[in-house]
Amino acid sequence: MKCAVITSVGPGHENLLKYECCPSVETAKTYNSGPFETIRHIVMDDTKGLYGRSSRRNEAVQQAASGGFDWIFFLDADDVLTPNAFERFGCCLEAEPSLDVIWGLICEFDSNEEPQLRAHQPERLDTRDEFLSTEPFLATQIGAFMRTECIVRFGFDESMDTGEDFKLYYQLWADYQCAKRAEIFFINRRGAHSTGPRSATGNDWRASVSAQWAEQLVGNPIWAKVASAGGDVKMRINNPNDLIQRAHLNGHFFEADSLEKLHKLVKHPEPCVLEVGANIGNHVIWYAQNLNAKRIYPVEPNPCALKILRENISANDLDERIDERGMGFGAGKSSSRFRVVTDDADNLGATRLVKDDTGEIETQTLDKMMGNNKVDFIKIDAEGMELDVLEGAAGLIARDKPVIWVEVLRKNIMGFAQNWCRTAGYQIVDSTAYVNTIDYFAVPKD
Repeated sequence: MKCAVITSVGPGHENLLKYECCPSVETAKTYNSGPFETIRHIVMDDTKGLYGRSSRRNEAVQQAASGGFDWIFFLDADDVLTPNAFERFGCCLEAEPSLDVIWGLICEFDSNEEPQLRAHQPERLDTRDEFLSTEPFLATQIGAFMRTECIVRFGFDESMDTGEDFKLYYQLWADYQCAKRAEIFFINRRGAHSTGPRSATGNDWRASVSAQWAEQLVGNPIWAKVASAGGDVKMRINNPNDLIQRAHLNGHFFEADSLEKLHKLVKHPEPCVLEVGANIGNHVIWYAQNLNAKRIYPVEPNPCALKILRENISANDLDERIDERGMGFGAGKSSSRFRVVTDDADNLGATRLVKDDTGEIETQTLDKMMGNNKVDFIKIDAEGMELDVLEGAAGLIARDKPVIWVEVLRKNIMGFAQNWCRTAGYQIVDSTAYVNTIDYFAVPKD
């Protein structure tokens, strides 16, 4: 077999290429060429920044294909190949000969020029879902052994100045046998970006790749595994940049610290929970797993959130504990019509209701919605309508005296902390402050 190591050299990388990159390839060839009879280092000059690295790489790929090279390894001019890269690739291929692309671990030079593994990365990726479930910064990098025929099919998008690497990866994981293994094929040097008219920074790369990641999950939603004391759960991910879903991708519940406070406040061994603003079910699932909630009443008007909420409920076998009477409705001080407004697509939890007589969403009072059903705990996240929600629940609260957790906009703090608490006979026992809101935990004074 034959392998081509392809390096595009951008402005400012001439010395790194000459004194580190090229010697590292020669060292690896000499140490052990692995399964390869021929290894050629194809260096493509773009030191004037006239072409862009994608154009240079694509041209080199065509050279490799014409020369009968079976495999390609892309090595940036500011990176170095490890001495045993070809040998370790050979071991991987012998163990799994059907693989078309093999990535290794992300390894990078620290400030003292010592190689260090990037923290929190997965050591192994076997499936496309696993790849899509991993933050790009922790998933893979350009250095990988790829079958030439796969790269010829797609190539790099020459219109992109950054993020073209992950566009290729997404195409490869969709159509070929790809894997990441606990090997180190190369060492990355961060911060040595090339300069010139088509250069890009790390922040540029993150922006491009994050947008691509989100686009991938629109048609390919995946599941994140979230750990909790009550047992691991599954949470649906269709937007990795969403504030709540990002927490799930990182393996924990959103607002986990605030949720933990409920262990001391909710005394009932099997509480009935009313969740106003259930969103995609972060809190709903936590109540079931950690409070052993007997009955949960989610109130959620946003159709986009409702779809994921239903999926999360079913995936965690909670359908029998859920009362759906509030799903599709908003809560307020009266029966009215509203429309849904989501100002930030990456913060679905901040969706708010705007009064509109022709709106598609109907609000009801919690008194009417709940009737005679008892409630032990109420969570209210109504994006500025919290005082209206409390007004519409006056009878329910007076009757059941539930523990209340309410998110309060700063402009409503006096209205809640002074006026409402005093009138309703509640006292604040804990709080969590955020930039625009404060979460208050309140219990009956008696």
